[in-house]
This record gives sequence, structure tokens and C-alpha cells, in this order.
Amino acid sequence: MATIGENLRRIRKSKRIGQVELSGLSGVAQGGISAIETGHREPFPSTLDRLAAALDVPTTAFFEGEGASPIPPRPRTPLTEEPEDRFDERFAATDVVSAEELQEKVGAEFDKLQGYIRGLKAAGIGGDDLRLKQARRRLEEAKRRTYAATSRATDLALNAEFGRDRPVYDTVAAYVGQGEAVAEYLAEEARTTHRDAG
Repeated sequence: MATIGENLRRIRKSKRIGQVELSGLSGVAQGGISAIETGHREPFPSTLDRLAAALDVPTTAFFEGEGASPIPPRPRTPLTEEPEDRFDERFAATDVVSAEELQEKVGAEFDKLQGYIRGLKAAGIGGDDLRLKQARRRLEEAKRRTYAATSRATDLALNAEFGRDRPVYDTVAAYVGQGEAVAEYLAEEARTTHRDAG
């Protein structure tokens, strides 16, 4: 089973780059590269990132044969990836029960995306990797849709069970916008209270 250092040496030599040249390309001292290749030093993750960039390989290449976590498959998240207008049509058609079911399904997709992101990080995928960026965007959308479905189900249930007359919105943006407005109001109240107390 190859070590990180052995993989570094194999990749470097396959690209016909010497340690001194790699040092110049990566900013990692030549002695440090030698120590990593011979197993005398464990590299910091930032050092591996710089070496990988200089060698034009993913950081995970240094872990091949090391038993590193494999890159997880992208989870299926059809509700999160559904175009906004189509999701809003589905969303607007919900009653109490179907809004709760929608919240559970989108919430499950949120959980899958969180696990996927953890798996990518465990596999050494860095923050600039397109897969991680896309997963984070989908996670944010799943969060928005889960929040909206939860809010809609709550509003519908309160209206039905207690005869309340809470407004019920038909779009994710309306609920998310309401949540952002409340958060801004609370933040302003906290600033005012802090200012008055001071």
C-alpha cells in the first residue's frame, strides 16, 4: 500500500519534475518535499494542497492506496433540484398533510446533502472543487425549501386546528423573505436594546 510520500514521488517523477523545481512551483521547501517523500515528515493539509496545485492533480491523488475515504456518489435530490417555478406549483397545492410530507422529503434531501459534503471533505476534496461548491448551493436550496414547507405546514395546521387566520403563502420566496424580514427586525431590536442599555 503506497504512502503519501510514495505517491508524491511517483506523481512528481511521472511529470518529470525534480524536487527543486517542485519547490519553486509550490513554495514548499525542497528539504520538506524530500522529508515527505521519504516518510520522515507528515505533511500539513495546506502543504499537500500547494503540492497538488503545483503538480496539477487533486489532493486525493496523494492518498491513492492509503485507504483514504473514497469520493462519495452524488445523492439524488430531485425536489431540491426541481426548477423553482415547478417546485412552487407543487408547494402551492399542498394542504396540511401534504405540506408535512413535502417537508419530510426535502428535509431528507437536506440530510443527504450534508452527508455528501462531509464525505467529499473526508475524501480530501477542497473548497474550490466544483463538486463541493455545487453541493453547498444545493444544500442552501434544500434548507430554503425545508424552511418554507415547515412554515407552510405550521400555518395551515394553526388555521385548521385553532381557527387562526395566519397568512399562507404559495411560494418558497415568500416564506424565506418573511423569515429574513423577521431576522432583520430581531437584529434591529437587539441593536436598539443594546444602544438604550449602554
